[in-house]
Order: sequence, then structure tokens, then C-alpha cells
Amino acid sequence: MFPPPVAWDVSASLSSVWAMRWFTSCCVLAMLMVLNPALNPLFAQRPKTVDGHVFHAEDRTPCGDALIQAWPCGTTFTAGTDGRFVASCPVGIDSLTVLAHGRAMETVRVVAGTTHCDVDLWWLAITLEDAAVQATTSEEVAEAREVADAGDLLTTLDRVAGIRSLDLGSGLVQPVLRGLVGSRVAVLEDGVPQVGGRWGADHGVLLDPALYGGTEWVPGGGQVWLSPEAMGGGVRLKQLGMLGQPGSRTKLGMSHRGGDARSRIHVLHRQRQGDGQWHAGVSLARFGDRNVPQDRFNYIGRVLEIEDGRLANTGGRGGHAVLGARWEDANRGQFSLDLRASDVLQGLFPGIIGVPSQSELKGDGDRFSVDIPNQQAQRIQLTGKWIRPGILDRTVRVSLSRNLRIESAPPHAHGYGPEPDSDLSLLLDERHLFVESRWEGIHGAFGFQAEHLDGRTSGWEFLLPDHLRTRVSAIADRKWRAGRIGLRLDGVRVSNVDHMEPLYASDGAVVGDDVRATALDRMMAGWALMVNQPFHLGERLEGQWTATVYSRVPDSYSLAANGIHHGTFRFEQGNPALAPEKTAEVRATMGSHDPAEDQRFRWSARGFAALHDGFIHLTPTASFAPVVHAGQVYAFTALDAFRTGGEVEADLRVGRGRLSTSVALLGQWALETGLGLPFTSPTEIRSAVWWPLGDKAFVRPRHRWIADADLTARNEESTPGASLWGVEFQVEGERMTLALDVDNLLNAAWLDHVSAYRTLGLVTQGRWASLRLTFDVTQTDDRP
Repeated sequence: MFPPPVAWDVSASLSSVWAMRWFTSCCVLAMLMVLNPALNPLFAQRPKTVDGHVFHAEDRTPCGDALIQAWPCGTTFTAGTDGRFVASCPVGIDSLTVLAHGRAMETVRVVAGTTHCDVDLWWLAITLEDAAVQATTSEEVAEAREVADAGDLLTTLDRVAGIRSLDLGSGLVQPVLRGLVGSRVAVLEDGVPQVGGRWGADHGVLLDPALYGGTEWVPGGGQVWLSPEAMGGGVRLKQLGMLGQPGSRTKLGMSHRGGDARSRIHVLHRQRQGDGQWHAGVSLARFGDRNVPQDRFNYIGRVLEIEDGRLANTGGRGGHAVLGARWEDANRGQFSLDLRASDVLQGLFPGIIGVPSQSELKGDGDRFSVDIPNQQAQRIQLTGKWIRPGILDRTVRVSLSRNLRIESAPPHAHGYGPEPDSDLSLLLDERHLFVESRWEGIHGAFGFQAEHLDGRTSGWEFLLPDHLRTRVSAIADRKWRAGRIGLRLDGVRVSNVDHMEPLYASDGAVVGDDVRATALDRMMAGWALMVNQPFHLGERLEGQWTATVYSRVPDSYSLAANGIHHGTFRFEQGNPALAPEKTAEVRATMGSHDPAEDQRFRWSARGFAALHDGFIHLTPTASFAPVVHAGQVYAFTALDAFRTGGEVEADLRVGRGRLSTSVALLGQWALETGLGLPFTSPTEIRSAVWWPLGDKAFVRPRHRWIADADLTARNEESTPGASLWGVEFQVEGERMTLALDVDNLLNAAWLDHVSAYRTLGLVTQGRWASLRLTFDVTQTDDRP
């Protein structure tokens, strides 16, 4: 789908390259700061242009697509997904009126000489008999939190308390929400659940947040309009909205990251004429072998050296594209159509498949080349949406997609059979159809969802047979008191074909059949019941609580897998007798609520507790794989479990700056054994100091402390903690932002407990420094 990358020369002297990059960056920053009028008191007059950000006042997350009206000219502007806006008025600006859906309108005065203004918007609340009524629809989730874009999906998710990223390399990322991963975490594009081997913890999602209208994190299960797979919650990618008025808006970004030499460029253009709008966007990335502060590691009793501080064959490239259109008609409603495509190719470290040799770890001298073993993931998806207004607003979504996952490896045989004649070890071809019809009125909503997944597999390394999954759901939710109550009923059919392979003797003769999968065809029911209510404790404290009970039907992988899963380094075996998981969960959020425009101290706390009946997870067994050299069998088992945890965030104004900190806690136990569950993230404490440098720039040093990971599952090793430093420097112009971000500043060697490389004893990526330059240009069509 995308052409292969073209290699460029890399200087042998890294120190001189880094010196030149730092010198150039400092020169650019110095010129910007010198030429910036906001830093010069001589320009203290009523500004003609003002930029800034619109935030949700409760947690200081960006308020995307807010409307900003500049006075006295009355021109209206729209904030971006990161909350940033640029307003202009030929005669100068004396005040700004800011409003957003479900938020109280704010009018702020613009002081002469000021060209930057940040605005906080509070929930729109009306007190009726001491009950606060908050404006929400079924499209909105009361517990959802917007996530600020940090340049790429891995960095974006990894900087949110309660979220970790299962690091699969620079090209693929798998979100871990409060210890749950894979198909237990829904990833949705404008309400459409994404597939693509989501059952595999090592199978990343194919998307780039820069090509969407924003990113949200929805914690916890039982959300009736999300996918019923979403036990851990979900990550929602918002649809690109209509521009506020005729004209165009173009976002262009370029970045380079030292460390793995990751270069990325993206552009997204929207053009509106009358009631119609079209948009197109593309992002391309190329990255080299991962840099690690490690010179050797132990693999099955062998000590192997890492050449030049890099993991061989971990480079690759990725590309994402979108093309779509929007129409609005007062009588017929709103129409939208989006075509998205993605293609990611990434090498796999030689130790992932087979036993690596020292010669393989040396690589071929080209840090960008991709050899076998490697993985390639592709997606193409067409999504349509129609919203028709009326007494009951009607929303219809239809999505068709195809996902390919290709794993290539050196041909090898397990046992006495002949060696394969190709490099194709696994091909997973998934075709997905999703349909939703929803009716919504002032008191609530109801509707239906249906989806069908047709998965086909091939290749010489059997893991999963051809399988089908069909779901039909009836959903209803209603506003109740100040909150909502929702119900979902699911009917799910899961089936797969049988599969067998020849069984060979030592002389190569076929002596029987190796049955790897038996035919399966089951009907199972699922359900979810959820109640959400906001509350106020006096004038300065507010929050919400959620109580839910729900079930989740096992995925095809946990029912029918029976083979070597190279991405997790073990032989995994499904259980066709598994029953749906059942969960009772409570969640609560509370935080400060102060109508003051600039609070000195803000805080929020989120917590949850969940009791699982038959929590399905992989556990080691006492048997060894029927495939030679495949080791111990890990089988899917259903055990009762208890999970609890939460996050606390606080923000304190110190002089002109702000000190922020967050703590994330998680505990997960299998009740029958008392051991931890897999992927139990250790405690984390993050701290940062945001300090302004004039009106246009800021610096933010940060620290991340990770505790020892001692709560582990059987056969899962504990992981030592880590202390990591970083710093971010950013300068904002009228239409441009320049940011320098350095992570793992001291180049510390640390093991990520939820990383796929942890099993091999390989530390996570070392120090990297990213220089990002983004432009956001809006042009208004003022013609009558």
C-alpha cells in the first residue's frame, strides 16, 4: 500500500550530529523569542490577534471544538482538538466569549499588551430541588476524559495516569487500561469498534491520533454503548467535525526523534463550502533500530551481547491516510463518509522467534532495514454516518473493514516434519461489518448494534483456526435524576472450523494426525446494566459514581487457540468450554469545584473495585506442548478475581507556574490462588513543574517514579522499579508550535513490567529527544 522506505546515510559521529541538532534548535528558539512581540513591553496595546487554549476546568484537559467569539468585531473561531485557538480582529480585541457543548459560557477581558489567554469552562449545571442537572447525550460518556496529543500514540497514552502502553516498538502500540489489555480494551473510531487481531496482547492498533478530531479515555466496563468487549474501558477516537464557518483549516506537523531516528510527518486539511466539507490527511513515519542502554542479556542460560547499544531488526515504517466528506441539511440531517487506510511494517528482534545467534544481533549495518522475522499489519475501512433530526434524533452508522496481519520468519519445523518452503509463518485476514441504529430524545436513547467478524488464518505456524463471530445487541439508556441508567442485551454466536496436521516420525514418515482444533459452534448471551449519578458536596466538591454489572463472551482466541504465539514467547492453548465472564464493578470520581478563574489548588481522585466471576486469563499448566521445542503449555483458565485501584491528581499554583503530580495504584488477584493477575502495573508517581517563559513559551521538567512490580502471576518474574527524568520546552506562535521533548534524560536502564521485551530481559528504550514543529492555519471565506 505504501512504497518501501528509502535509506539515507547516518553520520558515524553521533556526537557531532547531536551537537548540530542542539545548536540549530537553540538558534531557532532564540530567534522566535527575540522576534516575539509578546515578550516586549513596547507592544502593550489592544492586540489584533490572541491565541490560547480552552480547558475543561475540572481536570485541565483540552476542550476541543469550543467556539470563541472575538469582540468588538464579533468574528467566531473554533478551538482545535488540543484546545488551542487563534482569534483575530482588525480593530483589536478587548474581550473573548467562549462556549462549548454542555459547558457554561465564559466571557474574559483581554488586557492591553496580552496576546495569550487560556480559558477554563465548567459544566453547565442547573439546580432543581438541590439536584444538579448536567447536559449529556448517549454519544457522550460522563466518565470520559480527553487526552492531550503528545506527538504519537505511545507517548500520548503513556502520560495519562492509569494507562500504560504495551510497547511493541515504534510502529505498533497496545493500550493497557488499569491492567487490562487486548480485546478487553475497546478501541473505537467514532463509535465503531476496531478489530485486527485485538485478542493478541502483542497486536497493536493501527491509527494515528493526528488524523482524528480528538482522543478520549473511558475507564471501566459496563459502558452500554461501547463494545461489550470493553471490560477495561476504551480509547475513543473522535470524528473530524465541521468547521464553524466556510473556509479551510490545515494542520501540518514534522518531527524527528533522536535515539531510534524516528522521523514523522503528517498533514490534515479540511475545506468547507456552504453546507459541505471534505477532508484529507496522511501521516508517514520511519524509524530505526531501538536504542537501549544495555550491552548484554541472558537468553535461556546463554549470555548474548548487544551490538552498538541497539536491538537489531527493530526498525520499520508506518503510514496512515484518511479521505472523507461531511454534509449538513436542515431537513435531511447530517451525512458523513470516511475512508481510512493504514500500513505498518516492523522488524522483530531475532529472540522473538527461535534462539538468536550472536551474528544475528550484529545486524547488517543499516539501522532502517527490515529483515525476517518481521510483522506487517494493514487496514482499510469505510465508515458512513447519518444523523436525522426530529422528535427522536436518528443516528445510523455502517462500517466495512478488512485487516491483514502478516508474520514472516525463517522457515523452521517443530519436530520431525519437513521444513516449510516459504517465510509466511502466520497470516490473519479479518473482515468486519458493523451496523448501529440509534434513536435519541430528551429523556434517553435506544437502539441496536450488529457486527460480524470473519477471521481466516494460514501459514506454516498454526495458532488459530478459521473463525466467525456474530453479535446482535439491543441497547437503551435513560436520563435518571441527574445521571443516566443503561441496559444492553447481547446475543453472540462464536464458531470455528477444525484443523489437523500430519504427525511425523523421526524418519519423516507420516504416522497419524495432530488435531490442533475441533469444530465449535456456540450461542452465548451477554448483558450490561449501568447506573451513573453525579453528586455535589457543598460548593467546592463534586463528583460522580457508577455501579454496573455486566458479562463478556470469550473471544475466539481464548476458545480455540492451540499453538506457539511468538509475540508472547510461549505455547498458548484455548478452552472451548469457557463460559462468559461476569463482573460487578463500582467506580467513583471526586474533585475540587471552584468557580474561580485561576484556582490555586486543584485535585481529583478516581477509584474502582471489580469482582469477577470466571476471569479468563492464561495460566501455566503441568504439561508440555505437543510441538517439539515449544516448552510449557499456557492454557486459558477461568478463575474468580478481584481488582481495585485508582488515580489521584493534584495541581498547585506556585508563583507564575504550576506544580502537578499524579499517583496510579492497581491491585489484581486471582482469588483461588492469591497470586496476582498478568499485566498488573506497579504503582507510579509522576510529577512536573510547568513554568511560563513570557506569554508564548514554557518549560516543564518532569519525573516518573515506578515502584517494584512484586504482584505477579505464576511463572511471572518481579520487575525492579525505576526513576526517570524528562523535560519539555515549547514555544507557541500565532499559527505555529515548536516543542522539544526529552525522555529518560539520564539514559537509565529499566525493565518495563508490561513490555513484550521484558520476557527476554531486555530493557526498554533509552534516552530519546524529539523535536516537533506543527502549523495550524485557518482561512475564513468572508465572501457573502
